[in-house]
Amino acid sequence: MNYSDKELTKNKFLGNKLEILQFSQGYRGNMDSVLVAASVGAESGQKVLELGCGNGVALCCLLYRVSGLEVFGVEMDKRAADLCKRNIDLNMFKASIFNINIANTIRELKSLSFDHVFMNPPYFKKNSVKKSPTLSSHQAKVESMPLSAWFSVAKNRCKPNGKITIIQRVERLPDIINCLNGYFGQVTVQPISSFKDTSPKTVIVQATKTSGAAFKLLAPKIVHRRDGISGKVVYEDEFQKILRYGHPLQLN
Repeated sequence: MNYSDKELTKNKFLGNKLEILQFSQGYRGNMDSVLVAASVGAESGQKVLELGCGNGVALCCLLYRVSGLEVFGVEMDKRAADLCKRNIDLNMFKASIFNINIANTIRELKSLSFDHVFMNPPYFKKNSVKKSPTLSSHQAKVESMPLSAWFSVAKNRCKPNGKITIIQRVERLPDIINCLNGYFGQVTVQPISSFKDTSPKTVIVQATKTSGAAFKLLAPKIVHRRDGISGKVVYEDEFQKILRYGHPLQLN
């Protein structure tokens, strides 16, 4: 591994239930990582693949919530992939992590199909935002390949009636729907708003391969509220349970 422990911080997730090593500089796992993992309705005995697993925050959250999964992750950044493996071991989970660009043929996965494929891909299109001086942060936030390439891998690796789950910025929703068209149905869109009466900035989209079920646009879920006595910003009860106790995020 071409980094030293001095470059790392130790961070707690799920109310101190997980300890995650992260780079002090560059992209770091955040609430979106926890929420996309919470949205994956995997059951014990199923196969799950994360595209762009980073340092493993989402994978660890999923493995904490659901035991008995066969889990795989793909990450193009070698440092992040190595750190992901370390975090999986640190939290005493098991997963197979591959350091490879998803635009390339993933030989190790070619014979496998998955019940769930999930991802938290870069939010911004190429050249749409100022370049970050930290390469890993830029790679995690700005596309180096189109969103369609992520969905192409998901389509090929997802079983018939398997599910794909993605978290993205709300303005990318038309791109997501376009990528799903013709291959996935039962599309469910869950907007996420920071506060009541504020516009959603994030969406979680889940769809089922080869399904013909109807499209569903759900009411926004609200993350925060202000305490009526202190005025302090606190999590709504549903998100408190997800972020502190590892509960699932129900898309209904």
